[in-house]
Amino acid sequence: MQPFSRFLVYFLAVARHRSIRRAAEELHIAGSAINRHILLGEKQLQTPLFERLPTGMRLTAAGELLYGCARRWVRELDDLSRQIDDLKGIRRGQVDLLAPEALSRAFLPELVTRMKHNHPGVVLNLNIRDNRRIHHALLSGEGDLALVLDPEEMRDLTILRRMSFPLGFICRPDHALARHAAVRLTQCADYPMVAPEQPLALSAVFSRLMDARRIIPDVAARANNVQMIISLVTGGIGIGFLSYLDVMSEVMRGDLAFVPLVGTHVPHLTLALVHDRTRQLSRTTHVVENIIEDIMSRHVT
Repeated sequence: MQPFSRFLVYFLAVARHRSIRRAAEELHIAGSAINRHILLGEKQLQTPLFERLPTGMRLTAAGELLYGCARRWVRELDDLSRQIDDLKGIRRGQVDLLAPEALSRAFLPELVTRMKHNHPGVVLNLNIRDNRRIHHALLSGEGDLALVLDPEEMRDLTILRRMSFPLGFICRPDHALARHAAVRLTQCADYPMVAPEQPLALSAVFSRLMDARRIIPDVAARANNVQMIISLVTGGIGIGFLSYLDVMSEVMRGDLAFVPLVGTHVPHLTLALVHDRTRQLSRTTHVVENIIEDIMSRHVT
């Protein structure tokens, strides 16, 4: 059952896509029908909701107000539905999880496998986002839970769990560096390196650490993609500077060795599980939360 009027459904789609054509494609409704309902809504409200531009549709000030209220109504209805399901004791449901791409290689596949095995009736919707945009997306109601790397502003969010991943060097298991439990930067300076490049956040960290120790690295290659760095290191080009999170699956399989970097001013990568503090978590969401926390606890370093 659709609890909202067709006007509101159409309005939200056009506001989201800034285009009647794209809204029509999403909803499988004729664009003329969508436009007619929006015009009728504007007539009833006695104010334009969109500026009709050659490049698409842009919300007016009144449209922005309605869009904010409509998003809140949708979110509150979703919360209500989840609470009603909990009262019924329903063991099925779905949870929307926002996460950065860095977790897609090992962490998230393990989570999905655990969910499928332990709670086959629960559908986990994974929404991969730019880490910098996850905070806003969660507060906009686009997810129930979120995993965020190096969270900064947490005023509007509740942190359910934190864990840290060390930074260090990866190498092949037969490399001399692999014999060490941990290393200092000076111990790695003589090895050829695959250096991280922008836009990887580790690029700035790598340069800062090298400059602080006044080390000129022996750069064999540079790459701005984690998988490319892993491939080059696997191919024997050199050692690579990454976080344990980036190579968790390769290390667990024995394909690569990870040696943590120790010393003053060596940062760690922080992963936080968070949710919007204004929303009540459903029983189904708590199921996902508990499994995520268990996975995090087993990987704490």
